[in-house]
Amino acid sequence: MSVDREANGIDRGTRKFQGAMLEHSSLAVERMPGLGAALNRFIAEAPLRLSSLIASLSPGSIEEARATTQFRAIEDCSGLTAVIYATAEPAARLMIALDERIDHLIVSSIFGEVGADVPTETASQSRRPRTAIETALIEAFARALGEALEAAFAPLAPIRLSFERLQALSDPFALGRRDCEAVAARFSLQMNGDACEGLVLLPQAFLLPFRSQLAHDPDAQAPAADRRWSRLMEFGVQQARVPLTAILEEVPMSLGEIANLRVGGLLSLQSNDFNAIRLDCSGRGMFSCRLGQADGRYRLEIESPVAPGSDVAKR
Repeated sequence: MSVDREANGIDRGTRKFQGAMLEHSSLAVERMPGLGAALNRFIAEAPLRLSSLIASLSPGSIEEARATTQFRAIEDCSGLTAVIYATAEPAARLMIALDERIDHLIVSSIFGEVGADVPTETASQSRRPRTAIETALIEAFARALGEALEAAFAPLAPIRLSFERLQALSDPFALGRRDCEAVAARFSLQMNGDACEGLVLLPQAFLLPFRSQLAHDPDAQAPAADRRWSRLMEFGVQQARVPLTAILEEVPMSLGEIANLRVGGLLSLQSNDFNAIRLDCSGRGMFSCRLGQADGRYRLEIESPVAPGSDVAKR
């Protein structure tokens, strides 16, 4: 079923997932502060799960969850492509509605801009069938979002989402024959410099088994981790330069012998075995190496890590 967006006063650029679905429901979302934390985990996990598919992803954002009904949300997303997931425990179905430009956004993010000379309105009106490659890419995208949802709810319960199908939303019974209360949250992912809009719909049948966990406010129990600060700190630490030293042998000498050392003098090594050379980082033993030669240069082959706390590591 097509949607006349101009008649509804919606810009022809991007569907903004708005309407009555956010206004009519008796589901008390305000009594589930833990749901907001789970949705924040979802939007933080999504770019990580999608990174193997789409490299040009930036951190996204998600709005506050709002109460709705299952039929109302599906009606307001009519014409869009949705991902239907199923869970065995609890027995329920949930949905993620995708941006109406999802085909173009995914393909252009992976392969670069394609069909840039085709106006958005013309491309939208043509509604050509998806190719097999486009369908496979969108399914991979959908499965990664499902993994992000699983990770988001993992602190509450180990749910397992199974991808059921992609579906164009034209039937209010996409999630079942019965209407029920639900919560919806709009989210946005930055893909290839453009905002990919989406909507997560979680029916009451899915949320009820976690109602006691969702009633707890994790922000009141512990300060929220600043993921951006953590990533910047991790990046900064990884860029720090430290000395790396290969130690062939440690030779005990008296202070007198050391004082008599001169340029050109020779030190006799006690061992002929160079298969246990220690690689030190800032004075701590890190790896055991073997000395060899290749291309006219001496080289070290790392063989095994030095166990933390061992005498070798502390030298």
